Amino acid sequence: MTSISAPRWLVLTWRLPSGSSTPRVNLWRTLRRLGAGLLTPGAAILPFRDDLQEQLDWLAQEVEEHDGDAWVLPVVDLGEREEARVCKRMRADRQAEYEQLRSEARDFLERAPQHPGPHDDYSRRLRTEKELVALQRRFRKIRARDYLGAHGRWEAALTIDRCLAFRQGISARLTQATDDQLDRGDE
Repeated sequence: MTSISAPRWLVLTWRLPSGSSTPRVNLWRTLRRLGAGLLTPGAAILPFRDDLQEQLDWLAQEVEEHDGDAWVLPVVDLGEREEARVCKRMRADRQAEYEQLRSEARDFLERAPQHPGPHDDYSRRLRTEKELVALQRRFRKIRARDYLGAHGRWEAALTIDRCLAFRQGISARLTQATDDQLDRGDE
């Protein structure tokens, strides 16, 4: 009797008819938001998780509603070389996102003399606070799709935390630490 291993990966393959690019663009954006690695122009891969399988099932249904074909394929195993390529590409994608976010946080810090003080105009203070909230929100979205522990997460979180010195005390959505899942023992 052979034992069946649990799937480790999910692959979405699709074909959309030519014509309107809107379904193709929407599919690509959703896959990007999920953190999928693109294998080919018509295939993407994600680590196996029930919630991700549900998301891919919905995407497959949307493709079919646009007269396309789509399959969600649970994959038990990839070859060692293929898995290494997929993991490397997915980590590089997240690392690039963390780097972009860190760069934006550094830009915020470079504008420090322009940030309002606690007694300045409320609208200027609110604008600063909204920018900080946006940095933290984007960080959390990237972290949520960082399934493989890409480099740059810690550095991005710490850079955003340095920006919090300019917190204005207006927004309850702004947290004390950008990444509450990091071990902060070495700070």
